[in-house]
Amino acid sequence: MMAQPFISRIKMKSVIPLLLSFALILFSCGTKQTNATGNYGKAIVAIDSSNYAVALEHLTAAIEAKESDTTLAYLFFLRGEMHEKTGSLDLAVLDYAEAAKQNPTDVAAHLKAGNVFNLLGKYADALNSYNSALRIKPDNIDVLLKRADILTATDKDSLAFADFEKVISLEPENDYAIMSRALIYQRFNQQDKCCADLEKAALLGNETAEEFLHSMCGKQK
Repeated sequence: MMAQPFISRIKMKSVIPLLLSFALILFSCGTKQTNATGNYGKAIVAIDSSNYAVALEHLTAAIEAKESDTTLAYLFFLRGEMHEKTGSLDLAVLDYAEAAKQNPTDVAAHLKAGNVFNLLGKYADALNSYNSALRIKPDNIDVLLKRADILTATDKDSLAFADFEKVISLEPENDYAIMSRALIYQRFNQQDKCCADLEKAALLGNETAEEFLHSMCGKQK
């Protein structure tokens, strides 16, 4: 059993910007026009000022009052994010679980819960959360990659390989998935396929793949 939380050994070339992710989640949870005098509005102001403890207070008040400026699911989701930012990961997981209960079709809460479980080193719980997300949206690339990383870290290479394969089928130029598949090929003793994938990922601009191509295959892109 691994003592430390798994952090992917390979840096993704592209990470969805926080603001874009925030906007997508906002849309999926169905927000309404903000009342600046309500607790939700005050929480947003506090978040914009990076005053997360104050935001937590207002979000809790909004939840208790069942304010209608936004959905209850989003209030729990947002409070989960504030718990993350203030280091209360166990409370964050509880809020993400409640957000998922309030809005069962939203992938984001399951994904966020899985990420927190990963940080806590609770890999079985992380997998359960990612599996729940994928039951809602089987082709979600972000979740597939997260699940594949956990599977790789827990020595479930065959299952991880299947997830990377699926990502590549959905997004043929996903250099992270191609490179990760290459490393599994290497562990499967399929060196030719490993080097072919590393070369492909390197040509797509993945600098880490280029380093592996040189050190593992003796090639340059």
